[in-house]
Amino acid sequence: MTPVRTIASVLALLLACARAPVPPAGTGAPPAAAANPLPSRQRDQGPDGFFLQPAGLADDYPEESGPVEKMTRDLALVRAVGARHLRFAVGWDSTEVEPGKYDWSAWDALFGLLREAGVTPLPYVCYTPRWLTPSDPKDFWRRPADPRRFARFVSALVERYRGQAPSWELWNEPDNELYWLGTAEQFARLVEAGARAVRTADPAARVVLGGMSKGRSPFLEELLGTRQVGRLVDVISLHGYLETWDAGRAEEYPARIEAVARLARETAPQADLWMAEFGYGDWRMPDGRPSQWSYAVHEYEHTGRFQAVALFRAHVLALASQRLSLTTWYRIDDLPPAEGVIGDENNKHLGIADVQGRPKPAFNALRLYGQLLARPVRLADARAQVHGGGQSIVHVFEARSGELIVTAWLRSAPLAGDPGGRAEDPREDFVAVRLPVPPGMELTAFDVTTGEPVRTEAVLDGALLSGIQLRGDSIFVARIAPKGVPPPGRAR
Repeated sequence: MTPVRTIASVLALLLACARAPVPPAGTGAPPAAAANPLPSRQRDQGPDGFFLQPAGLADDYPEESGPVEKMTRDLALVRAVGARHLRFAVGWDSTEVEPGKYDWSAWDALFGLLREAGVTPLPYVCYTPRWLTPSDPKDFWRRPADPRRFARFVSALVERYRGQAPSWELWNEPDNELYWLGTAEQFARLVEAGARAVRTADPAARVVLGGMSKGRSPFLEELLGTRQVGRLVDVISLHGYLETWDAGRAEEYPARIEAVARLARETAPQADLWMAEFGYGDWRMPDGRPSQWSYAVHEYEHTGRFQAVALFRAHVLALASQRLSLTTWYRIDDLPPAEGVIGDENNKHLGIADVQGRPKPAFNALRLYGQLLARPVRLADARAQVHGGGQSIVHVFEARSGELIVTAWLRSAPLAGDPGGRAEDPREDFVAVRLPVPPGMELTAFDVTTGEPVRTEAVLDGALLSGIQLRGDSIFVARIAPKGVPPPGRAR
């Protein structure tokens, strides 16, 4: 089935659901508490190393954007791409319209659509209502709030949707002044009050620390160290936009994840780690840079085609870190040119679909990743012998069936001259990999921009995979499996 037809069929179902009355949430007896369904690498990864790390999506539904129509379209795309988790904000500032008075209409609709679509909600709760800080009409929403007021809202929210959301994330990017103007101490008090409210309203739900945009920063170290916030939460969430809002190269993801993992082991050993926002924009400023905080080197960077490469590469690096329990890519669709955003224009160009909801190459890349690697796999790098140049990155994963997924690319180039670079990339490398496979296996290579099998010059001879040609603008993705066995998600 083609992506467009898949989206159309799911959209029809969701539209029908949207027209149907949604039972009022929070009325009657709450659902019985059940074991939390969210994956936990600490809990679920066995001694054999296999773990299913879901690859979800993230988006936002501001009240001024006509959210129910967008929610319906987004969920069609989520289902069509194969994702089963959606992270989104529940705006305190737009929901508690005045003290103690709530407008739940958008969230009733979304939770109803999520139930019908079989998609797991991953809500985060933010920002401060205007009525709490009326003296600041511009920045009221990112001002520190009274923790007791925040707790009352969290209590009302979690009680209303008890049993429907397996986790509640408290705030968003508190280490970023674009979203929080308070101190780490003030945020710790907010988390303590919010976590207590979640635990009381829905003991089965997990508490997620608001996603950190700067990794292991002094802010996070104070939160987890001095303020001992780690004892209050079940998940520590990270964000990453390397090469878009951050000058770090994509290959820095594992080291940044590991730095937070070390801190978590010292201060919150029970907590899982998520990468609940990461992304890559297909836009550049007039001077060629992707943003004022980053740079480009080659002409193919920050294009729609290379966004697909960057998406697949980032997911592979997150999986290869062996530290995360879940990821969500930001975002589902691009935004209209006239829509206001926080930050810069990149916020309008991060989607796996365009403004009209039509799949971009990144949609195909995420769908392919889900088919190949969003299942129980383990890292097999230690059992593979790689022969190639110093610019090559190679990761090998093994499924329980014995299939191998081989990924390889040239590492991102460092800054060399013009930060808005549009140079041609002359780099090239040939890689060979000796794999832990028995005789009689078959090689299938894939184009991440289409998600389809593609002809390759690489050759599998017994256990030796040779002739892998790498260029800077692409990624090599191949499946090694018994002959005649279709890839996961393609059998009919």
